[in-house]
Amino acid sequence: MKDWIQIVNRLEQLLAENMDLALATVVHVDGSAYRRPGARMLVTGDGNWWGAISGGCLEGDMLKKAQMAMMTQQIKLVTYDTREEDPFQLGVGLGCQGLIDIVIDPIRVHLEAFCVAMKQAVSSYEPGVLSSEWDENKVSSFQYLYIPQSDIHSFDADKKEILLQKTAHYRLLEGKSTLLEYIHPMPRIWIFGNQFDALALIQQINLLAWEIHWVGNVQKMNPLGKKLVKQVYDWEADFQILPDDSLVMMTHDFDRDVFLMKKLSSWELVAYWGILGPQKRMDKLQGHLNDAGLDISKLRKKISSPIGLDLGAEGPEEIAISIISEIIAQKNNRAGQALKFREKPIH
Repeated sequence: MKDWIQIVNRLEQLLAENMDLALATVVHVDGSAYRRPGARMLVTGDGNWWGAISGGCLEGDMLKKAQMAMMTQQIKLVTYDTREEDPFQLGVGLGCQGLIDIVIDPIRVHLEAFCVAMKQAVSSYEPGVLSSEWDENKVSSFQYLYIPQSDIHSFDADKKEILLQKTAHYRLLEGKSTLLEYIHPMPRIWIFGNQFDALALIQQINLLAWEIHWVGNVQKMNPLGKKLVKQVYDWEADFQILPDDSLVMMTHDFDRDVFLMKKLSSWELVAYWGILGPQKRMDKLQGHLNDAGLDISKLRKKISSPIGLDLGAEGPEEIAISIISEIIAQKNNRAGQALKFREKPIH
């Protein structure tokens, strides 16, 4: 999501400045590759670029090809085959062992339409599909649309499949291209607590460009942290929590956690819920709530407490990384194990 936000912001700015531009998009990957379909690289005529279509090995060559596309004002499909043994083939020795198809589009009206659709996509709070259609032989024939999940109907089988698989699909037929991409909702996280470890978590999450909502004693919140979050709330405020949100409770205050659990227990369908503290503390919290007439036995199965992955983390910064790692793993339905033990493909 961070790449998307960076590219859409820069694209909007460069279009307003009437710069020469081209957008390179990974549309298909066969085998192993550093980036997957939907990865993008925005290139300007003066040689600057944002985003990436590989781990750094293809960007230099892509820059030259993008500049050529700007000169000719033609859409180009470029294929890099890193499986080849030919020593003169670009990509040999990179270690990816995959075939990568990349479309370079320098057509301004396409980029303008894409920018509009992309802005809608990155600001959405529900998953959706970005549909891109263009014709290499007729540049005036194009369409870029973002369709949120709520607007995708059962009869639209292609887009339903993209939503289900959370993937991308590219089709090229007689010069006409269609790219359907799954778009994650804007990642949102709620951090409850205003101790020093909350600031460490905010700083780490800010690097990912997630939307942060901070709840606590507003008067005691770190001023730097306040600048990095979307909004701050006092303990008594009303919260609008969405199904794809993540909740992290790090209050260091048992009574405050009891208060929050009573207030938040109706939001069982969040993407992630973690509570700082050992297992015994969670047992005590559950027992206290049971005595107050609130049964959280079903909810507790979804709560991560102790919070975070088992990294042996020490200190607020490492603990923040542990928490973020668990959130990412849980959202992607992964175990959080070392990749060398994964038998299935990484992507």
